[in-house]
Amino acid sequence: MPLYSWKGKGSIKLEPLSQKTSPWKESCFPFPLPWGKKRKNSQEVPMEASPLFLYTPRCALFDYGRYHPLRLFRLKLSVDLMDHYNLLSPPVERAEPQEAPEDALLTFHEASYLKALEAADREGKPFPAMGLGNSDNPVFPGVYTLSRLVVGGTLEGTLQALEGRRVFHLGGGMHHAWPSKAEGFCYLNDIVIALKEAINRGAKVLYLDIDAHHCDAVQEAFYKDPRVLVVSFHQYGPDTYPGTGAPEELGEGEGRGYNLNLPLDRYTEDEALWWAYQELIPPLLEAFQPDLLFTQLGVDAHKDDPLTALFLTTGFYERLAQDLASRWQSSWMAVGGGGYDIVNVARIWTLMWGAMVGKNVPEMLPESFLRISRMEGYDGPTIRDVPGWSGTPGHIPAEMRRRVELLKKACPLFD
Repeated sequence: MPLYSWKGKGSIKLEPLSQKTSPWKESCFPFPLPWGKKRKNSQEVPMEASPLFLYTPRCALFDYGRYHPLRLFRLKLSVDLMDHYNLLSPPVERAEPQEAPEDALLTFHEASYLKALEAADREGKPFPAMGLGNSDNPVFPGVYTLSRLVVGGTLEGTLQALEGRRVFHLGGGMHHAWPSKAEGFCYLNDIVIALKEAINRGAKVLYLDIDAHHCDAVQEAFYKDPRVLVVSFHQYGPDTYPGTGAPEELGEGEGRGYNLNLPLDRYTEDEALWWAYQELIPPLLEAFQPDLLFTQLGVDAHKDDPLTALFLTTGFYERLAQDLASRWQSSWMAVGGGGYDIVNVARIWTLMWGAMVGKNVPEMLPESFLRISRMEGYDGPTIRDVPGWSGTPGHIPAEMRRRVELLKKACPLFD
């Protein structure tokens, strides 16, 4: 269900969500900035615009493969759980993403790569040099369509967020895709494309990525650009994909100090990461005063995720979303990301969306969800993890303290 209808280059008309016209016509997002002066501190801006939730059931038509860790069913499972708790009812607006046009994709991706991805979709043909057809990034029917839907949703959501809304695009968050190569389950980089569109319109963006895997392609895209403050919390080590994201990777040129990586050692718990979050994010929001807060909410740092070795609980994720919601009451774009235990993905994203829209989520899970979760090996009856897994109160590892201090010294916003 599109949000816009295009009336020609350089103009746009906002239409009701019930309109059936396509938002992808002659040009890519040709309308002017939605504000005429510097955005106020979030404490001074009331949350007036209704939250927007972007999701399309079309995602269920696509499949990475029986043995691939990324199961798209997690999206429907999350939406159904949110629906149970009435988190998608008015004043929340719901809309279906549309496929992004090629000119939007070309703002980051190479034309030759897009042709290869389209051919892989149409003919089932692998392109090994471009990362298409391996175990991480298989070729399957609809892969190009799915990827364009992902980009379209994040672009739509970002523009709506710039109007002062809180937006969650569940299917977004593909932060590993490169201009001419698929990587890490990602084919098109919806995040980079959306952020480029935002800064081209004069916006400053604070990008916070909490996925367990470092946002390598996003970092590279804005490594020299101070208009996007990139902050990433991620597992780090010789056996961790993609192997980037050291604290010394701070940006270059004008972007020096605007790329902040906080590597996390194996088994990092809530207590330590929450301390680091408080030390970094609130001061950065206050000092940077972004026009847009953009969060990648990968949840594969949860203690039960099969692909990582971090030890976060649902408590950390809900607390983080609640804190951001209290500090930043305008222009917040959130996308999904990693998460390979589908039950935990649904639980955590539901809690985080509840925090974003200011609703308390009841504790007990519905029987319809429990039937699925039991088949997945989760037998707990509650949406939140049992208390007691969050770490030793007050214990912050010395290495965590050292890394945080390094980032503070390197970033000019802490001066």
